[in-house]
Amino acid sequence: WKSFFERLCFVVIDEIHTYRGIFGSHVVQIIRRLRRICNHYGSDPQFILLSATVHNPTEFASRLIQKPVYLIKNDGSPSAEKHFLLIDPDISTNFLASQLLVKSIRSGFRTIVFTQSRRTTELIHIWSRQLAPELRHKISSYRAGFLAEERREIEKMLVSGKLLGVISTSALEMGIDIGELDVCILVGYPGTIINTWQRSGRVGRAGRESLVILISGKDALDQYFMKHPEELFERPFESAVIDPDNPYILDAHLECAAAELPVRKKDERYWGNGLEDALIRGELNGRLIKDMDGDFWVSKRKNPHLFVNIRSAGEGFTIFERTTGHAIGTIDGVRALKECHPGAIYLHRALQYEIQHIDISKRDIIAIETNAQYFTRPLIEKETEIIDIEKTKRINNFVVRKGTLKVTERVIGYEKRKIQGQELIGVYPLELPPNIFETKGVWIEISGKIKEKIEKQRLHFMGGIHAIEHAMIGMLPFFALCDRNDVGGISYPYHPQIGKSAVFIYDGYPGGVGICAHGFDIIEDWLKKTLNLIKECECEDGCPSCIHSPKCGSGNKPLDKKASIKILQMLLESNNEKMMYEDKMLIIDKKKQSSNKNYRIVVFDLETQKGADEVGGWKNAHLMKVSVAVAYDSFLDRFFVFMENELADLIRLLKMADLVVGFNIKRFDYRVLSAYTDINILAKLPTFDILEDIHKRLGFRLSLNHLAVNTLNKEKAGNGLLALKWFREGNIEKLIRYCKQDVFVTKELFYYGLKNGYLIYRQNNRRYRLLLDWNIEEMIRGEGI
Repeated sequence: WKSFFERLCFVVIDEIHTYRGIFGSHVVQIIRRLRRICNHYGSDPQFILLSATVHNPTEFASRLIQKPVYLIKNDGSPSAEKHFLLIDPDISTNFLASQLLVKSIRSGFRTIVFTQSRRTTELIHIWSRQLAPELRHKISSYRAGFLAEERREIEKMLVSGKLLGVISTSALEMGIDIGELDVCILVGYPGTIINTWQRSGRVGRAGRESLVILISGKDALDQYFMKHPEELFERPFESAVIDPDNPYILDAHLECAAAELPVRKKDERYWGNGLEDALIRGELNGRLIKDMDGDFWVSKRKNPHLFVNIRSAGEGFTIFERTTGHAIGTIDGVRALKECHPGAIYLHRALQYEIQHIDISKRDIIAIETNAQYFTRPLIEKETEIIDIEKTKRINNFVVRKGTLKVTERVIGYEKRKIQGQELIGVYPLELPPNIFETKGVWIEISGKIKEKIEKQRLHFMGGIHAIEHAMIGMLPFFALCDRNDVGGISYPYHPQIGKSAVFIYDGYPGGVGICAHGFDIIEDWLKKTLNLIKECECEDGCPSCIHSPKCGSGNKPLDKKASIKILQMLLESNNEKMMYEDKMLIIDKKKQSSNKNYRIVVFDLETQKGADEVGGWKNAHLMKVSVAVAYDSFLDRFFVFMENELADLIRLLKMADLVVGFNIKRFDYRVLSAYTDINILAKLPTFDILEDIHKRLGFRLSLNHLAVNTLNKEKAGNGLLALKWFREGNIEKLIRYCKQDVFVTKELFYYGLKNGYLIYRQNNRRYRLLLDWNIEEMIRGEGI
């Protein structure tokens, strides 16, 4: 391959609008690896990109290849007359699609049916074969999860004309020659304008007239276009979104890159500032090996590429038929527990399989063929923890933030429903491990005063925000190339980290894929569109066309359509009352501590002028500079504030203490403070680090806010990013209040642990007691840092 890469001049990438979401994040990394190899061999190829129309072609293409691009706008594709028929049926959308498929084939038209899910694909295949047994060998399903040899066989039969009809997910939307087709049946709105035209373009390519039939489902977007059909033809195309820095995907591809060529620090030109942290993670998990001189990293595994699935953010599962032992399909790790839990019905090429066992360690799923007259639907519980806040906006009567979230999803059971009529047969509990991942999300914080107004009108507040969550997810594909399954959501009438109600929407993949980041940018339009959708729906109390979700883990309960409209109206109206949104701040408690009064305890915390990313990482904490420091002196029972020019006074106070207490004080605060005094002086101070002690006991770290909420029922008023923002804005008063509150919470935790012998933390939605044997005398006799 050496000569190939040396002479590589052009790289042509077709259909780039499909390289979005989780798949696009993988492609970004592959292109980075390619450019690095080319650079190594002395070439710099030109990229030629082709795409269907998107709203942001230049921006998206540039993010994809990490280079500037020049846009050439022109449509040179031949186009015959195309007829569109929109149907809002009274009967089942899927059954009508089966009838139309059979009718079309019998009329001599080669037909493709596009669906929104694997299950729908298989159901239409089953019903069409039942309606027309003579066509059983002329119709096939086609979707992701089929084995490669199965897909190739179906493609050959389509091109040769042996197949007259095919039912497919997006897998046949483009990129594969499937011959000349006459009729396209869209089972439900495809989710985006781009996908609608892409799928419609699969018919009429031989210069003949063609027919496109859109059969509306009860989903929100389907009904929207039934009420506004002109928008289907006039609406601008959506934006393509991508997250080029997803850490989970970066780690997988960095290992591949290290197997191709040793990775060096100079490779930051391809991976930016995230490279250093990724290399550290690779060493810690044993997948990267650092050279003894520290100059480069290589892969521990010989062929790590074999373990990377570029269509998911985790390792996939293989589904085996129990009696034969043959593999019948695959499924990604994100969906495995939801769709292939024990007892689930799995559909494959018009055959039904019951899942009997899932082996998470081996990534194997065991199934047996069955003929069940029911389908299954998982029941899911979710919870969300805010890890970090990246951006905040205040709009009218609400605050919206985007940042990093830790999401915990549990499949707690499943429903069995009859195929005909979807009547509930029963609910069956499951005990499965939770799926825990960090991702990117956006959340709207809702004032308690709005909650009070809603409840005074005898409306169901939780039902209202739950309905808003569903409708927002349903309308998000209006603005970004995604579908309902790419994102998740959860509503809280009270979220302990923010002290008020909130609606969270998050990317459904570890590390995030850029969808919710785009949602943050267009939040006001998103909410307005959501409000219009709910208001225009003719139903009384909510339905699948507005606030019901087909994937709601709580069975679409509770929901309150009227409350959702009122809440959205209050959020979006101009804030003329100046009462809808309030920032909460804990009041500093001045009560004296009676215990341990013979020792002078100084509890200490500081904030910085610069973030870690501005100084080259946390290892350079000594360059971050102090913006403000606060110390509590138990001897005087007072809080003291120190600005940067007063740090000599702070250091004198620390020297006077019998014990200095902090949270992450040894790994962070002292390192920052070392720029102002000799690190050896700080090292000799008798110091107790609460976080260090907890990590030794549990084996993992907990945040200060997590412990404060669960132990004291109190919380922080912000985070380090907000503190940096306040410093840069010159809002010193707010910065001091925030730092003082951190010291107050740290002090309260310390004395609570001393007095009660335990702290409380939460894991897997349960509260646990962490037993402590804290003793001040032993702390004072400790070795410091």
